[in-house]
Amino acid sequence: MKPQPTFATLRSGVKLHFRVQGNPDGPWLVLLNGLLSDTTMWAGVLPGLTGRYRILTFDSRGQGRSDAPEDGPYPTALLAQEAWELFGILGVERPWLLGLSNGSAMSLELLTTYPGTFAGAVLTSAMPHIDFAMALKTEHWAHCLEVGGPLMQFDAVAPFLWGDAFLEARHGVLRAYHQVVTGAGRPLHGNLHQIRGILGWDIRERLSLIQETVLVLSGAEDLLTPPWKCLDTARRITRSRFEIVPGIGHAYPVEDPKGFVARIHRFMDKDDVGFGG
Repeated sequence: MKPQPTFATLRSGVKLHFRVQGNPDGPWLVLLNGLLSDTTMWAGVLPGLTGRYRILTFDSRGQGRSDAPEDGPYPTALLAQEAWELFGILGVERPWLLGLSNGSAMSLELLTTYPGTFAGAVLTSAMPHIDFAMALKTEHWAHCLEVGGPLMQFDAVAPFLWGDAFLEARHGVLRAYHQVVTGAGRPLHGNLHQIRGILGWDIRERLSLIQETVLVLSGAEDLLTPPWKCLDTARRITRSRFEIVPGIGHAYPVEDPKGFVARIHRFMDKDDVGFGG
């Protein structure tokens, strides 16, 4: 029997869908979704993590089963603050943060707003700001969603997201999954508010506030948040490590979940992490 969905109501009245699973005696590990995704994006990595960690997965506003308020857009800082409120409701203390893309941006917001509060972080595809090129892509994807729905939006974004071999092998499955996550009764405004919520985001000048150890991962074939832009994030964090993953695009946890889990275990298990910009 599948577990029933669980919800937490924030002070604003917004309800967020969440799930806590894994080792109840283990350290907390919070997984933060990418844009236009939901908690199902972590399905491949959970088997390698639940034995060791107490894991929180959740949908931000506009995602999955969570509420999608009409008022928008949904700024990254707001999503991070709502995540922090959820941590308080659930009693999540000193967690590791594991983010992908906009989930990494949310993690950076949390790490800079509450420095010293977390065990550390592993951030994949983590740019430090939404630059001009990304803003152009974002508006194009929003327009595709408005004009042609989820499938047109997927066709516009897919070449930027996935490594070449993975996209060719899984194109049909990925396209169908995207339609389910962004369509299937989900309100259009929730998806649009997610997309446009990242516009203008810039955390470059605050990254020096981070006190925790941070591993920044970048796929060598990531055309959306390419390695040189993610490297800029790592260079601005005092205690960071930067690694490029060959043959991987934007979504490492989805493209190679076993390799992803092995890499983060190596990082988290180190008693003495070596740091460098």
